Amino acid sequence: MVRIFIKLLILVIVVLAVVLLVRDDPGMVMLRYRGWAIDTSLAVALAVLIVVVVAIYYLVRFLRGILRMPAAMQLQSQNRRYAKARRQLNQGLIDLAEGRFEQAENHLMRLVNFSESPLVHYLSAARAAQLQGKHDARDSYLKAAHEANPEAELAIGVTQAELQLAHQQTEQALATLSRLHSIAPRHDFVTMLLARAYFELEDWAALTQILPDVRRKKLLKEQRLHEMELAGYRGALEDAIGNQAGFDKTWSAIPKSLQSDPEMLCFYLDLLARRGWYSNGAEQLLVKSLDNRWDDSLIDIYGRFEARDANAQLTRAEKWLDDYGHNEHLLLALGRISMRARLWGKAQGYFEASNGARANPSACLALAELFEQQLQQPDKAAEYYQQGLKLSLEAPR
Repeated sequence: MVRIFIKLLILVIVVLAVVLLVRDDPGMVMLRYRGWAIDTSLAVALAVLIVVVVAIYYLVRFLRGILRMPAAMQLQSQNRRYAKARRQLNQGLIDLAEGRFEQAENHLMRLVNFSESPLVHYLSAARAAQLQGKHDARDSYLKAAHEANPEAELAIGVTQAELQLAHQQTEQALATLSRLHSIAPRHDFVTMLLARAYFELEDWAALTQILPDVRRKKLLKEQRLHEMELAGYRGALEDAIGNQAGFDKTWSAIPKSLQSDPEMLCFYLDLLARRGWYSNGAEQLLVKSLDNRWDDSLIDIYGRFEARDANAQLTRAEKWLDDYGHNEHLLLALGRISMRARLWGKAQGYFEASNGARANPSACLALAELFEQQLQQPDKAAEYYQQGLKLSLEAPR
């Protein structure tokens, strides 16, 4: 509407300019062709010229419109199909979000060939098929997505890996993620999914290699990350248990913050105790951890930890008596250390004190073994064996 008004305004200005031009001197124009001759004033000639120019302009536009009509009709039809495809996509996404997976799949695939964004159709349809348990259809949609948009390999691969992990196809997901990681080694989401795949496959060596990057980038919630770190590094320690040098190297590679974690430290020291290995650094770390924060599990481990000098170990442990003198775990540990120091009387006193603080099967068993093997009192040993068995049977499962 504005354009028409501007054109009329320009025409009026031109007409006024012509009128002003010929007002004082109308002039004369003569056209002669063969036997024809036309005489007219300048004003009439200019008016006719303007009319002819305007007529030619609109005639050209009319003819051009006729020539462009097939293409315009095709474009209009295509736009209508695009609009329908967008409506189908929107409805499919709504159905997917609301849990109507079969309807979602149907809407998403109905006009995918006429969509401006077929990749979204195929990826969403793959999710809908997965949620229906149609895994062959899911893979078919993912393949079609790659054919429709090969440049979106990363997006398609991430979706494929997510769906494979959800379907517990962990090995296939790992293969997909390894390929994606080689393409985009710094992609955060790929790194997070890769860590999850290693965790589920219990590939502890690979998991521990990638966990520092996961923590640095904060790709997982702290609780979940801590769970994976504990499992990963514990698994790595168990894998290295056959060789003490490799075991110590694996332990030294564990982050310092996790080394001081009571659960991790207990596991590490328990492995050392089971193998009969000694580590001065481990003992110092254990003592420092107990100085900072008391933990019954740690003191139980320390009681079984075979230090090179049992008397020095006993002296270090006895310093906790002032604060935890009635703790049955500390007293039991002191009794065990006294046994290794061959202090039978002191061991008996600590075991009896532990059992007195809280009757427990471990203290009863330690007393029974002490009376049977060292003090040569089988009747007392039998008494404590019986008491320990009774406590074990009465303990809640």
